[in-house]
Amino acid sequence: MKQSILSVICVATMILSPLTLYAQNSAELTASKNNTLYESATGDLSNGKGDYLFSGTTASGEIRRTLLQFDLSDIPQGAEIENVELTLVMNRTISGAMTMTLHEVLTAWGEGSSDAGGQEGGGGDAMEGDATWIHTFYPDQNWNSSGGDYGSTVISEVDVNAEDTYTWSTTPEFTALVQKWLDTPDENFGLILVGNESGTGTAKRFSSRHNPTEGDRPVLKIDYTGEATSTDLIAERPGRIELHQNYPNPFNPSTVISFSVPEVTDAELAVHDILGRKLQILVNGRVQAGTHDITFEASDLSSGVYIYTLRTGGQMLTRRFTILK
Repeated sequence: MKQSILSVICVATMILSPLTLYAQNSAELTASKNNTLYESATGDLSNGKGDYLFSGTTASGEIRRTLLQFDLSDIPQGAEIENVELTLVMNRTISGAMTMTLHEVLTAWGEGSSDAGGQEGGGGDAMEGDATWIHTFYPDQNWNSSGGDYGSTVISEVDVNAEDTYTWSTTPEFTALVQKWLDTPDENFGLILVGNESGTGTAKRFSSRHNPTEGDRPVLKIDYTGEATSTDLIAERPGRIELHQNYPNPFNPSTVISFSVPEVTDAELAVHDILGRKLQILVNGRVQAGTHDITFEASDLSSGVYIYTLRTGGQMLTRRFTILK
């Protein structure tokens, strides 16, 4: 009897109280800045306004690295970043498949008015405000390390082969980085694309944000969940995979994580630290269609913000929770 009364009270509360709704949104952002770092002892080469970007090594062994930055101001503060994809069009190469890695840039840098001629692989004269192999902003502000200041952690990677469109897919590290940019915009210094630098002739050429073919320009696609106001958003879409916000949150010592799948599928539910390192796997294997509630015990973890991810059906969804002790 008590359970029935409690159920009625809960239903009444849901009807009478405003609901907090969350909308699934996507943003496709073109680069707000880009440039190429051309290895040079004098640090006077750049290509801020050129049509192309380069990563890898030239036939003579000189290194090229691509810098990219994206403005996240169109994404509402407080949104939860779920998936991130970087798409680049590669249009010139003399090499076969090369693994190319993304890393976080750690220092502000510039895109000046330099514009290399010809195929642009040799760079052009650096102009005021350009990033170069030595400079963050030419001619008088320098990187701490020549070739750019960037983190050693690989954010995402892909093998780039022949001329085509390539996508660096979401990873816990990539998602956490973009979330950090959204939460603390002053720490958004963008990405650096590093090619195979162990040999010669490995460089790949990509279309820049100034390329005359608009559809070939760099795009960062971000899927995020933000608070919504329209009741239309509560309708369930058929065939949709859902990763719900844990409850309670913040919590100590346990919380419930729920996810929904429309059909029988393989799934992995895992907890990561804020740097993307996997700490614990909660689900790993075949799951039935429907909603699944998983209790997570955090007695071994310290206070802080953590990430949990659901991988299934070729997708990865990500949310955050907070442990308070």
